[in-house]
Amino acid sequence: MPASDPALAGAAAVALTGLAEAYRPRPVTPLMPWRYPHRLVKPYVITARGRQWDDHMVEVARATATRQLEFDDAMGALGLAVVVLHLGDDAIYLVVQSWSKDFQSRLSIFSGMEADDLRPAPIGAGPCIWEQEVLSHERASYVTHILGAGVDIDAWLDDALDTRPQPKLDGIPSGT
Repeated sequence: MPASDPALAGAAAVALTGLAEAYRPRPVTPLMPWRYPHRLVKPYVITARGRQWDDHMVEVARATATRQLEFDDAMGALGLAVVVLHLGDDAIYLVVQSWSKDFQSRLSIFSGMEADDLRPAPIGAGPCIWEQEVLSHERASYVTHILGAGVDIDAWLDDALDTRPQPKLDGIPSGT
């Protein structure tokens, strides 16, 4: 174990080391934007190893997100939002973030064992490390294309995070 600050010795150091050894990036798949009257949404799907998504899961997530976004609209949302459907190891999560007035955002999280079971997450729940990757990208995209570029909606929509493995185009095809 590498040397660390004494404040993080013992159990904390062991826990951090275990997390570091267990962490693996997860593919982020951007979906086609969802267009509503007065609202644009950039949806994503994150999948843990061995998990697969289908159109039904996305439609259920969209319906849940739509209800939340309608509430956000009533609370001052500005019409741009990001939705992350995360098929994790232990459950399914849905993160809904809408940009609102005064440089704020509204963040709602839902969870369930299946897409059909999505319910509001317990108070205090926050996005996990993989969901934060998408939200971090989307914060930068919002600042670059909306706040810093005179509201370039097309550039914002085109700026989607995609971390899916890319096929290697050189050498002998391996089938993976």
